[in-house]
Amino acid sequence: MTVSQPSSMPAQSAPIQAEPAPSGPAQTHWLAVAAVLAAGVIISMQVGKLPPLLNTLRSEFGLDLVTGGLLASSVSLLGGIIGIAAGFISDRIGGRRSLALGLAIGAIGSLAGAFSLSALPLLAARLLEGLGFVLTVVSGPSLIAMAARPDQRHLALGFWSSYMPLGVTLGMLGALLVGNLFDWRGLWLAMAGVLFVAAIVLYRLTDGIAQPRARRFSAAALRRPGPWLLAGCFACYTTQWFSIVTWMPTYLHQSGHLGDTGIALGTAAVVLVNAVGTTAAAGLMHRGLPRWLLIAGAGMVMAIFGLLSFGPDMPVAGKIACAMAASGFGGMLPSAVLASVPVEARDPGEIATVNGVVIQLLNIGSFAGPPALAVLVTWFGGWENGRWLLPVAGLASMALALGLRATERQRRHAA
Repeated sequence: MTVSQPSSMPAQSAPIQAEPAPSGPAQTHWLAVAAVLAAGVIISMQVGKLPPLLNTLRSEFGLDLVTGGLLASSVSLLGGIIGIAAGFISDRIGGRRSLALGLAIGAIGSLAGAFSLSALPLLAARLLEGLGFVLTVVSGPSLIAMAARPDQRHLALGFWSSYMPLGVTLGMLGALLVGNLFDWRGLWLAMAGVLFVAAIVLYRLTDGIAQPRARRFSAAALRRPGPWLLAGCFACYTTQWFSIVTWMPTYLHQSGHLGDTGIALGTAAVVLVNAVGTTAAAGLMHRGLPRWLLIAGAGMVMAIFGLLSFGPDMPVAGKIACAMAASGFGGMLPSAVLASVPVEARDPGEIATVNGVVIQLLNIGSFAGPPALAVLVTWFGGWENGRWLLPVAGLASMALALGLRATERQRRHAA
C-alpha cells in the first residue's frame, strides 16, 4: 500500500556510528506524530481507490490487462523517478512544507482525474497524484524523528510505517460507495476535497515539530551502501505487495465465486492486516530484535504465502487467507526499513535525503510489480504461472537484507 513518506553534507565528516544517539525532544510530540501519520494515510487513499474499480475503468476506457496494470501503478512512476530529488527538496524547504505541498498537489491530481474523458488524461492525473504522494511521504520519517523522543523513535517510526495499509484500505472502502452513492468520478472529487482540507489542517498541527537546519546538497549519502540496500529491500517488498493488492480483486472476480462487495471487502482485509504487521514489527524492534532479521524473514514469508494465494487449486477463502498472511507478515518489512532510515543518516538534516533513496526504489517496485505480473500471466497463460514473480522478489529481499547486516557489522567495527 503508501505506499509512505521520500541536504547536503560537509566534505569531511565523522564516521557513521552503528546506532547513533540523535538529539530530540524530552517528550514525544504524539499529536504531531499522529498528524504526520494522518497525512500519509490520506495521501495513500489515492493509491487504494483505484484497484477495486480497475474492471470498471478498463471497461469504460477499453484497456487491456497490462494497460490496466500500468494505470493502477502509474501513481508510483514519479516517485520512482524523483524520489531522491524529493528527499532533497524536503530537506531544503522543510518537512512541514513538503507535507502540505504534497497533499495539495495530490488534491489537484484527484480533481483533474474526476474530469478525465479518456485514458490518457486519467493517466496524467494519476502521475500528478504520484507527485503529491512522494512529496508527502518522503518528509514523514524526518518529521517523526524530530517529534519523537530518541528512545521512542523506533516505536513512532513503526507506527508511521502503517500509513500505506491504512490509507489503501480506506481508499478501497471508499470505492465500495461507487455505484451506491455516486460514480467513480464522485469519489475522485470527494478525495480532492479531503486532501485540500488536510493540507491546511495538518500543516498547523505539525507546527510544534522542530526543523533541522537546511544544508547544501552533497552526494555522500548516495555513495554509502546502506541507503541503497534498504531501498532495494523495500523495492522487493512493494513488487510483491502491490502485485497482490492490485490484482487480487481481478483474480477473485475471475474465480466467479464472490460478488463485487465480497471482493472489495476481502481485498480491504488483505490490505488492512498489513498494518498489524507494521505495528507488531515496531514492538519487536523496541524489544531489540535486529532489523535485518525482520526484513529477511518478512520477505520470504510473504513470498511463500503470496505464491499460495494465486494457487489454482486453492478455494476462494484460502486464497484470501493466504493473501492476508502474506500482507500481514510482509508488513514487518517496511516498519524495519523505515526505522533504519535515521540510523543510515548522519544527522536529522539528512533523513529526508536517505528516505528519498528508499522512496525512489520502493516506487519503482510498486510501479513495476503489477504490470510485470500481468505480463507474466498473459505470456505464460495463467495466474498460476505468473505468480512466480513473488518468490523471486522474496529471495532478492533476503539477499539484500544479509548484505545490510554485513554492512552494519563493517560499520560497527570501523567506528
